[in-house]
Amino acid sequence: MNHMSTDTQLFARKEKILVALSDISLATLISQALLQEGYENFVVKNGQEALDQMKIKQPDLLLIDLIMPGKNGYEILTEKSFDRMITKIPVIIVSNTGAPIEMRKIPSTSSVKDYIIKAHVDVDDVIEKIALVFGYPARKEITKEDKNKSVGLGKVILWVEDDKFLSTILLKKFESSGYKVIKADNGDQALEMIQSTTPNVIVLDILLPGLSGFEILQKIHIQDKFKTIPVIMLSNMSKPSDLEKAKMLGVQKFLVKAAVSLDQIVKEIAILVK
Repeated sequence: MNHMSTDTQLFARKEKILVALSDISLATLISQALLQEGYENFVVKNGQEALDQMKIKQPDLLLIDLIMPGKNGYEILTEKSFDRMITKIPVIIVSNTGAPIEMRKIPSTSSVKDYIIKAHVDVDDVIEKIALVFGYPARKEITKEDKNKSVGLGKVILWVEDDKFLSTILLKKFESSGYKVIKADNGDQALEMIQSTTPNVIVLDILLPGLSGFEILQKIHIQDKFKTIPVIMLSNMSKPSDLEKAKMLGVQKFLVKAAVSLDQIVKEIAILVK
């Protein structure tokens, strides 16, 4: 792995970072990379220690594993959201899968800025994400994120989802891949938006306030000019009847939230808008 060149390591950053990971080898690797970048950082390996050190150290960023001994990441973030001393500390999540169903358990008041999938950790990406949280410019060399931006350049996604936290995380993911995103929280908003901005792809939850995802599709497909827009449907369940109904309504991809990562959702969109 190549971290920033040595000429950027000659000064100390003013920010300090609390690294709360159950995998000590990974925590050590990230800690060493942070030191090379000039960040002061502290490593803890269980939930209670993470809470205690947040209050003592008052870090500028928390990098936290969702699965930890003692208190898990969800419990830590819930307690953090109710404690005025630490509630505003920005957070980067380390998730096992990055699945929407895993992410939606996280309190919406957690100040989460980004997430990392543990199985795909690249220390350079971690450093890049941290730098972006603090407003430092991206590296001069081409990053994976830069390469990804060409995928969605000029493409518009209509994202229909009422889960605000999941939406925040996924919107960042879409935008980092170069897509323009128009966001609707319910069916009526979605129908209004599709009239004013014809999207290249629709990503649609089934369970929504008011009209369901299926009802939205039925109304869209009455109009010939919208029939050909590809649709990805998201669901918390995979009942055969739902799958069959989605197929009849022309859905190109049916994704179950518990079985798919956020990265996979972005990949499926890229396939459909080529």
